Amino acid sequence: MGMRNVIILLISAFFFQASAYAAPAYGTDMPAKGKMRVGYQVNVVLKHELKEGYGKISSDQHYYDVSYGVLDWFVFDGKLGVGNTDRKGGNVANVDYGYSFAGGYGFRIRFYDDEPSGVKLTGGFHHISVHPRDVDIGADRYESFLDDWQLDLLCSKKFGRLTPYAGGKASVFEHVYRVNKGDRKRVSPKYNGGVITGFDLKVRDDVTVNVEGRFIDEDAISAGVYYSF
Repeated sequence: MGMRNVIILLISAFFFQASAYAAPAYGTDMPAKGKMRVGYQVNVVLKHELKEGYGKISSDQHYYDVSYGVLDWFVFDGKLGVGNTDRKGGNVANVDYGYSFAGGYGFRIRFYDDEPSGVKLTGGFHHISVHPRDVDIGADRYESFLDDWQLDLLCSKKFGRLTPYAGGKASVFEHVYRVNKGDRKRVSPKYNGGVITGFDLKVRDDVTVNVEGRFIDEDAISAGVYYSF
């Protein structure tokens, strides 16, 4: 069995043993072996519906991103930054948690790359965890974090410096909270899959702008600017 197949099996096993969640897919622009890509990304979850009775959650996240080409077809992605969460609606109190630590990691694999046609097929697994500040509402203290994971498959087509892409994802978005140090409650989303669409734009050979939207399970958009070296 080749190394690519081994890595795919390991990532698949990890994903299916953990709960599957949702996160930015990074697009299909991947640094070559031994190369890096660094930059800034904002990820805005406008609405993510939770299961019945818990309303919806939104989140703003800001990250410093690093991608490293482990192999020509395998890339490690890492991120570190800040984020918040805002839960509204349903049968529980509305809570706006302030900004605090957020971070994540993931992998991308290039399955297919045809240079003459400019068509690529990539798959990825990514995780984000946001740990906002605790909030006091009256006599109650609310603590929360969200786990945000995603397994995706994307196809792209290059047109000069512009590379649009689209695909699908298997996802779950879990909001975890507790009140006054009580038992933690884990709230699952209403939907567990969605659609991804976006583009990479090469401003220069070493500078890329990425914009991405995600729909069905969530209404979300992410954007980033990256420098490769």
